[in-house]
Amino acid sequence: MELFDGLRYKGIPLGLISNFYQYISPELRVMMEEEPELFGSVDQYVDEGQIQPFFNEKIQSMVKTNDEPAKGKVILHFDYLRFSNENYYQFDPEKTAVLARWSLPHYCDLPVISKRELAESCQKGDSKPYLETAVSILAAFDDHPAFGDQAFRNRLFKDIPLFMEAIDVVDALFEQEKISAVVVGTAEDIYSRVLALMCERRGVVSICLQHGALMGDEAFIPVFTTYQAVFGAYEAEWYIRKGCKPEQILITGHPRFDQIFNRTPMDMSTFYRKLAFHPSKKIVLIATQPFSDDFYSGVLEGLSDQKQLQIIIKPHPWEIGKNKLDLYYAAAKKHKACRVIKKELDLYDLLPYTNAAVTQTSTVGLEAMLFQKPVLIGKSSGNRTYPYYESLGDFMFDQPDDLARTLIEVLRSPAVHEKAEEARLAFTAANYPVAESTNALFAELKAKTGIDYRREDIE
Repeated sequence: MELFDGLRYKGIPLGLISNFYQYISPELRVMMEEEPELFGSVDQYVDEGQIQPFFNEKIQSMVKTNDEPAKGKVILHFDYLRFSNENYYQFDPEKTAVLARWSLPHYCDLPVISKRELAESCQKGDSKPYLETAVSILAAFDDHPAFGDQAFRNRLFKDIPLFMEAIDVVDALFEQEKISAVVVGTAEDIYSRVLALMCERRGVVSICLQHGALMGDEAFIPVFTTYQAVFGAYEAEWYIRKGCKPEQILITGHPRFDQIFNRTPMDMSTFYRKLAFHPSKKIVLIATQPFSDDFYSGVLEGLSDQKQLQIIIKPHPWEIGKNKLDLYYAAAKKHKACRVIKKELDLYDLLPYTNAAVTQTSTVGLEAMLFQKPVLIGKSSGNRTYPYYESLGDFMFDQPDDLARTLIEVLRSPAVHEKAEEARLAFTAANYPVAESTNALFAELKAKTGIDYRREDIE
């Protein structure tokens, strides 16, 4: 950020848009952890409470335009927003537009603005002088473990034209539309960052929704938007520890979870027929995660002699994409009533009929609790800790066999089930207090812009 502070396009520092941790190879990451002295003296240590203020200073250093904020539309940035169709249908088509990569006239009744079409029609800046400047800035750092790394440089040089194109496209968007607010689903990608920074320059409200359970710090900090919407108290406290102002944090939940409370699930008899399960036996959902074979095989081994249990294994999308499913199919063969469900059934059709859920760092743990199911969490392996689920206390486990034993007790013993229910209720009361998130988002948008973006003709 300091090194590239002067490299600005249309007033926006290009270093702010770069997702620094994506430039760091696995080898370099290990070196940064094991030999931090290579990167500077220990007195350069940054307190976590200084992280967000540092970025705020950079964001606020941008020259503001003198435009009066318009009474205009809310722009919903489609990428990573993770809205259900029902969420989109609640927005007023007269006051809303969806910004997307693809080109359609409408999406869920809302007008679509295509980034691709904007890119084709807008004036584009020449990236050559910016690339030359970046090369000359880095020339003095050939021996630096990060800046001297060729893969680091290649990625940065590849990104600079993309940063500039995004700035041109978003600039054209603001020239074309009257905009009062922008909602993004993450601050990790180039367009979401540029939208947030352009909003800051133009005095427009921006809100970033929390896209999943808060696990890896780098996916959630820094905050680029005017406001950061979160699930509950855990995240609010986390952001404040990182130096965010309390008034910047909005506890809204996420609109996609609204369907947990209002969607009609698949018919029960259809569910049992599709899975060939028996209605009188208990069902356990295991939501897996990559690189955790030992943990999940341990849990499955611990349940292998439980003939009265029926097991659903829901692999992580990454595992499905990479076809890393052999372990789960082997478990399904050993246990008569075990099904591996990739995409054949929706998670929200499975959860209403399960009796308990098991995972590690997945958002499925929260979703299962919102479906009023007991949840048992395994601690993830590796050198990073993810304390999100730690308030579940006795229902978080280091060892898979301990988890399997307690799971059997939860399903067998009313007293243990009651303890799991108490832990669940305490967790959801603190960490997901808003059951109607779309309404909460509309209320915040109205409070910040004075405009009600809710569609009038819906019940």
